Parts: sequence; C-alpha cells; structure tokens
Amino acid sequence: MKKFFNFIFSRIFFIGLMLFLQLSLLIVFLIYFNRYFIYLYSINLVVGFIFTFMIVNDNINPAFKITWILITMAIPILGGFIYLTFGEKRLLKSIRKKLNTYYSIRFKDSMDLTRDYDIEDLNISDMNVYRQAKYLNETTGSPIFLNTETKYFESGEDSFNEYIDDLNSAKKFIFMEYYIISEGFFLDTVLNILKDKVERGVDVRIVVDDIGSILTLSNKKVEEIRNYGIKLVEFNQIHGVILPKHNNRTHRKMTIIDGDIAYTGGINIADEYINLIKKYGYWKDSVIKIKGSAVASFVNMFISVWDYCTLERTNLENLYANREIEDFSKIDKKLGLVLPFSETPLVDSTSENMYLNMLKRANRYFYITTPYLIITWEMENALICAAKTGVDVRIITPHIPDKKYVHTLTRSYYNRLIENGVKIYEFERGFIHSKNVVCDDSFAVVGSINFDYRSLYLHFECAVWMYNTPIIQDIKNDFLNTMQESVEIDKEWLKKRKRITKMYQSLLRLFAPLM
Repeated sequence: MKKFFNFIFSRIFFIGLMLFLQLSLLIVFLIYFNRYFIYLYSINLVVGFIFTFMIVNDNINPAFKITWILITMAIPILGGFIYLTFGEKRLLKSIRKKLNTYYSIRFKDSMDLTRDYDIEDLNISDMNVYRQAKYLNETTGSPIFLNTETKYFESGEDSFNEYIDDLNSAKKFIFMEYYIISEGFFLDTVLNILKDKVERGVDVRIVVDDIGSILTLSNKKVEEIRNYGIKLVEFNQIHGVILPKHNNRTHRKMTIIDGDIAYTGGINIADEYINLIKKYGYWKDSVIKIKGSAVASFVNMFISVWDYCTLERTNLENLYANREIEDFSKIDKKLGLVLPFSETPLVDSTSENMYLNMLKRANRYFYITTPYLIITWEMENALICAAKTGVDVRIITPHIPDKKYVHTLTRSYYNRLIENGVKIYEFERGFIHSKNVVCDDSFAVVGSINFDYRSLYLHFECAVWMYNTPIIQDIKNDFLNTMQESVEIDKEWLKKRKRITKMYQSLLRLFAPLM
C-alpha cells in the first residue's frame, strides 16, 4: 500500500508542480508585468508549435499524435514536459539499449538453440498461412512449431486442477510471469507447491509487474516468497519516482514447466480469475495449455525478460540440454501449426498488424472476445471493410465493467462499427476478460493481448497463433456459447444513449491513446 501511495503521489506531485509553475508564471505576469503578458503568450505559442512539430514528425501512431498535439497546444509548457516524460511510445535510449541487450539479442540467441522448422516450407503449401506466419517470424523472431499439443479451457476454474497437477509434476524448473499476483487461495495453493519444489532442487523463478501488482502484493509478501527460496523480481520496479519506463509494463500471463508445458491466456494469479470471489459478477476468461516443442518460445520470452530485470546471463544451453529434436518424419498433421510470440514496445504493434493481416484474409467469419475495445482508425476500418465484404465480424465485450470510464470509452466505438455491419455483444453474466480471436475454423489467437492502445503499443504481451489445431473448434464453440449469455447491441440501443453520455464519450476519445 505504501508503494501505491508513493506511485500516486509522485504522479500527482509532478503534474501538480508543473501546473503550479505554469499558472504562477501567468499570474505573476498578469499582476506585475501585464504589459509584457503578450510576450509570455507568444512564448507559450512558440513552445506549443515546437512540440507540435516534434509530435507530427515523431514515429508514433497518428491517434497518439492528435491527443498530444491537443494537450501541448492547450498547456504548452506543462503539456510539453509531460509528453517528453511520459508521452512518447518509444523508450528512452538507455532503456532501449538495455532491452536490446537483455531482450532482443538474448531472444535471438535462444531461438538459435530451438529452431526446428523452416518457415519457408509453408510457402509451398498455403500462401495465406505462410504470409501470416512469416510476418510473426520476421517481427518477433519466433519460429513455427509442429507436433505440439494444445488444450483450451473456457474459464480459469476449468484449468485450475490441471494447472496445479502440472506444477506438482515439475522436476527441473518452473518459470512464471504475471501482470497481477494477488494474495489469496490461488496464490497460497501455488506457493505451497513452489516451496516444496524449491526444497527438491527445482529452479523456481517469478517475474511480476510492479505496477500491476502494486495493490495486490505487499512488500511483506514479496519478502516471504523470497525467503522460501523462490527467485522473484519485480518488472520495472518503482523506487519512489515515476519514470518513462513505467509506462511499459509486462502484461503477460505465463507459466512454464520443465520446458515441456506452458500455460497462457487471460488469467492472473488471483482468486477472482477462478471465480472464488465475485468482483464484477462471473469472471469469464480463457486459458490455453501447450505441450511439446513450441514451449521453447515461452522459455525464451521469459528468460529474456528475466535477464533484463536481473542483468543475469542465464545459461540457455542448460535449459535445452535434454530437449529432444523434432522428428519431422513423424509429423502429426492433426496437431496443426503453433507459433507462440511476444509483443514488445521494441517493435511497432506486432499484434495489431497480425490482426489486420488476419482480417484482410478472412473469408467467412472473424470473432473477437476482449475486455476493452479501444482501437485505432486502421483497426476500426479493417473490421468495417471485412464486414462489408460479407465476413461475419462479431465482438463480445463486458456488460459489467471493471473500470467504468474505460467501459464508457469502449462503448464509444460501437456506433460506427454497428452501422457498418459489425455485430457487437456484451456479456451480461459478468466481466469477460478473455482475449481471443478465431477465424474461418482455421486460425486462432489466444493470449494476454487486449484490443486497446496499451496492449498493442506499450506493454510486453504474449500469445499463441494457431493454424488447424484441434482446439480451434473449441474456441469457436466457446464464443458462440458466450454469445448466448450476452445481449446484442443494436441501433435502437445506440439511439437511446443520453446526449451527456455521448459528449462524455467524445471527450474520452480524445484521451483514448493514454488509457
């Protein structure tokens, strides 16, 4: 709690100080130097234009540019300082250099140890599959894998028992990375296993996002976990001062067991994710388990972030020492293709471009479940274009919000989408937190990626892209079943919105890239 108050206080203090200085300067000029006020006004105007020029020429999404131009023109000095401190999508040079050393390069090195299948072989069989896999491979370095088993769980509680059994089976290592770890039954159950595993010589490491868990994991609990012999690090830890790096967080949810099994999806380590407590009604989420060679990509993702946080050089060869080489003479085509990948602030919106690629190649349907729908103009147009060409585009969002202002902002996107043929549903039973896409009974993506600016541009994320895996039908069926528990948002609903609500939504849209 102390860390949370320090975090909030430092933000308020910084913005308050800058606002105070700017207002004080204006008041002083008005009272004592009113004849020179025109000069101060001119300086503000020049500063505003300078920052506008910088923003226009910056290599960021146009939606970010519009928001920051409005801020810097309205309050040039204050807005300019906030933009330089927090507003740029790109990381500071020092942070980027460190990330490149301990993330990008390490990831490339680790993939050299695990590369099994030449992605160029896909070019011969199916150009659509090849194009999508090729893009992910080129931007993230992740290879495509065969002979990997996949299993889909429709909720956190459905996966819980199997997840616990797999943790109990660990013999070499357990790696965990989560945005939120919260004290409660879920965490206590996991820790009891991890303590036992550490005593048996299993290497247990945890990465938790410091901001994501700022209210749910106390410093006392962190020290308790470390005293068990569990290695735990806090990603981009806050030390009293808010820095630009704190805008980039690890929003991933992953557990890796012995390099053979990996879990990912929407759930964090907290009781609401397995519906032991009800925060916003029933918590609808999804989990995917993969078993086989593709787990190597998750190991690589984790180790890259671990080494970034700790400045260590984990010996990757030890992790893969007993790994079996894929036997392509015994490929089980029924298992399909699996490509786990990582979204990072180091590259420009890998996930958004992946979804755009999928939308352009969709033939029959494109279904999305997401807790937040705060999308760019490009994504909005792509959804509309697909719907207008006859593709059945459907989106499920929550009916009960976790953050009311974000929910209101999400609803601001409904009007144009619905008017142009996109069908939108809200899950009435509670809060839907699953982040799934399924397309044409052939493609699916399950992971931690929301359809919002933070996930697509600012955070570290993870997901699994799949082609012709057996669980694609399970993901589709889950979507259709969830739709039955949802209410469709139609044009009549849109007409009933109050004028004040529409005005509030329009205001929120100005600041959408910052949320």
